[in-house]
Amino acid sequence: MAALLSRFFSRAADILWPRTCAVEGCPRVSDRPGRHICSTCFASLPFHEAGGACSVCGALVMAETHHSFVCETCRLDPPAFEFARSAVFYREPVDRMIMAFKYRKSTWLCEDLVDLLEGAVRAKLAFHDIDVIMPVPLHQNRLRERGYNQSAILARSLAKRINRRVDETSLVRTRDTEHQARLSGDERRKNLKGAFAVTSPSLVRGRLVLLVDDIMTSGATLSHCTRPLLDAGAAGVWCATVARATLTSFAW
Repeated sequence: MAALLSRFFSRAADILWPRTCAVEGCPRVSDRPGRHICSTCFASLPFHEAGGACSVCGALVMAETHHSFVCETCRLDPPAFEFARSAVFYREPVDRMIMAFKYRKSTWLCEDLVDLLEGAVRAKLAFHDIDVIMPVPLHQNRLRERGYNQSAILARSLAKRINRRVDETSLVRTRDTEHQARLSGDERRKNLKGAFAVTSPSLVRGRLVLLVDDIMTSGATLSHCTRPLLDAGAAGVWCATVARATLTSFAW
């Protein structure tokens, strides 16, 4: 009943206060109930699904493949996580929306972004096996500065949609690291060394954890989050992000 009432009020609000599509330059009103991206723009987003993909990190090769493979990066420097999958590429218009969501308090974009995240989790992972969802944590200094953890907002919404427990406290960031977007691959790994810890091993032990973040670039953050979870006895760690970027995607 609560869900029906929520949908009713959402549709009523859309009629009374129609939303202009959140994609810059699109003049259409969103025709997706309770969402800010119209169906035309949503369908044209840069989905991360063409070609074959690394069975570990999900990196794509723009060619048809008929067997599973592991990319060279994962062969030479295997990440700690078992799988990582993303919904879309980190390029226009996704990049602008994620930056607004992350740094400019545009949290009203959450459900649109979680539509993408949920689609990737359902299509690319055996989500019924997941025991608990955890967001990549922010250090307390960054949390006070920003006012919220964008990954935690995504994780909460995803957990409700796939009926899983969300845990925002067992994995913590122990030091305030430099922004990853400004660093090279090697610098990212050094920056994150020892930056995460598990505070409640009993809540992790034996569980299959899904780590959630907004963007995956080199995978260093996700890998460094995974290690203390495995050390605490997690049965495994999978990762899901809204977008997949490269180091050249950032102009900072």
